[in-house]
Amino acid sequence: MPSTVEHIEELVTKAGDLAETKIELWKLKTAGKISETLSSLICVMAIALFTGAAITIISIGAAIYIGSYMGDISYGFFIVGGFYALAGLLLYLFRKKWIKIPLSNLIIDKIIK
Repeated sequence: MPSTVEHIEELVTKAGDLAETKIELWKLKTAGKISETLSSLICVMAIALFTGAAITIISIGAAIYIGSYMGDISYGFFIVGGFYALAGLLLYLFRKKWIKIPLSNLIIDKIIK
């Protein structure tokens, strides 16, 4: 019949194994959440890169088209540049509402999920 000391030693050993297993599980969950968050951010960055390239090409085409319609190509570039300056000003004014808060929520959702 095992003694009380042997029961306590067995209990301590099992508790140690349980703690190690919980730590390992926490590490794996954390690694999974980090990889999911980073992959989501990389996808968003790739989409932003291709969208930016498309917008640049479309903007150059629009500037040339507007300029040729107005008789001087530089006018088209000034108009398109003014449009982007106005868009940049609006983006700056509403940066917290349009960018910071949604991006923070996206990251937090990915980490918590």
